[in-house]
Amino acid sequence: MRLKKAVKRKLYIIGGGLVAIIFAFILLSRVFGDKTSDKPEIIKSVGTIRVDYFKDLNATHLKYAKANGIKGFKSNKEFRNQIGDLVDDDEMVKIETCKYYVVDKLTHSHPYLVPKAAELLEEIGKRFQKKLDEHDMPKRYYQITSLLRTGESQRGLSRSNVNATTNSSHLYGTTFDITYAKVFTKPKLSKNAEIADGPAIRLLSEVIGELRKEGRCVAVTERKERCFHITVR
Repeated sequence: MRLKKAVKRKLYIIGGGLVAIIFAFILLSRVFGDKTSDKPEIIKSVGTIRVDYFKDLNATHLKYAKANGIKGFKSNKEFRNQIGDLVDDDEMVKIETCKYYVVDKLTHSHPYLVPKAAELLEEIGKRFQKKLDEHDMPKRYYQITSLLRTGESQRGLSRSNVNATTNSSHLYGTTFDITYAKVFTKPKLSKNAEIADGPAIRLLSEVIGELRKEGRCVAVTERKERCFHITVR
């Protein structure tokens, strides 16, 4: 039996309305799901690398940085004049390449952290190596790309990087950045030692997520810089 034109028109309108409602529901669920879910998302990076997307805001990082860190240095000169005494008084620890990680050639920061942050950095290394062993994977070293900054170096970074805030948790010696773009096969800065080992970096991401859930740190996954920005709690 053939339907009348008026009936067909009504069916088309109803069908189109249902499609629009379903599309709107899917769109809203995606938008609000991202805002309300506390579960880390998965994002793609270089090649097949997959990492957790941590979303602790800058205000949260600053809260713990101010509570656990030093008052900070206004200038690089002030840093040079005072860092020796702070290290002698065990208020700051120098961070150097070791059996867990490689320290980058720093341009806008200095290789120092407060003891609590240095302990967290080492704990990440221990757990990362343990996971590699458990998965029968070769030894890897992650790379630290940023540590303590002075007000002067932070302002310089802000001029070259529009995403860099002038009030950063890096100023307090509580924060460090770990790149997720690559790891190293040897404990040294060398091009032939760099490798984009997706499975290994995935395990590193898991370690950071575990420590975050344990209340040991807050973290944000920076997509543009391809790093985990981590502050000790």
